[in-house]
Amino acid sequence: METISPHATLSSFVECYWSWEVTTASGELDPILPDAAPELIFHLRTPPSVLRPTGRWEQQQRAFLLGASQRAVRLSIQAPMAVFAIRFRPWGVSRFTDRSMADLIDREIAPGQVFSSFGAKLADRIRSARDNAERVSISDSTLQNALADQSEKDELIRRLHSVAAGGYVRGRDIAASLGTSERSFRRLWHDMVGIEQRKFVSLMRFHRALAMIDAGTELSMVAAECGYADQPHLARDVKSISGLPALSLRKRLGADVYQDLYTNRPSAPWTGD
Repeated sequence: METISPHATLSSFVECYWSWEVTTASGELDPILPDAAPELIFHLRTPPSVLRPTGRWEQQQRAFLLGASQRAVRLSIQAPMAVFAIRFRPWGVSRFTDRSMADLIDREIAPGQVFSSFGAKLADRIRSARDNAERVSISDSTLQNALADQSEKDELIRRLHSVAAGGYVRGRDIAASLGTSERSFRRLWHDMVGIEQRKFVSLMRFHRALAMIDAGTELSMVAAECGYADQPHLARDVKSISGLPALSLRKRLGADVYQDLYTNRPSAPWTGD
């Protein structure tokens, strides 16, 4: 697993680029947990299969944007796999598209349907690149070019990034800092982030707890540090999001594949600026 920071001009919109390679068929993996950050995924080899809500396994597209997720994703790797991905901030995609992020939750959308001006072309260039260094260069230049046209969202996203990084600021406080009403802010959040604000805060808190659980921190301390009312509150939240009790989740975090997906791969909350 490799992660690379974007160019500084993109840091308000993009958290990082990451790549992941699996050299042998691994079969079904542990679930990929819900996450507030959209990711633009490029499969460079055979795409894995994903378990759909209908109960059917289907092969993923070679390139797609995975919107903010509220349900776990189950993958099965049947052949060697290589992935290059752009991980956006929770609101980052909204700067490059007119689509509401609420329409993309738990969906895989072809790049050209989200980023109409550059999506399909970017996918072709990423897949034909020689290595990750070239893929990063292509991604940086493509997204920077898209930023060349000024947008009324620019200042808003900059301020949103500043006040919401960490996920613990209340909606009315963010609204006040942005100089808008709570009602207007809720509409804005709906379009720019998509995932409901209370769920967003829950996921941010959960992923912070996940990192502490993986580090072996006592669960009582995890609960206190991450803003849970008590340890039972932590246990209920972990179980509702991951489907696993906290102690079982700790055991899973020791598995190599699980660590690839959650410990080494960037997680929310992002390691802020």
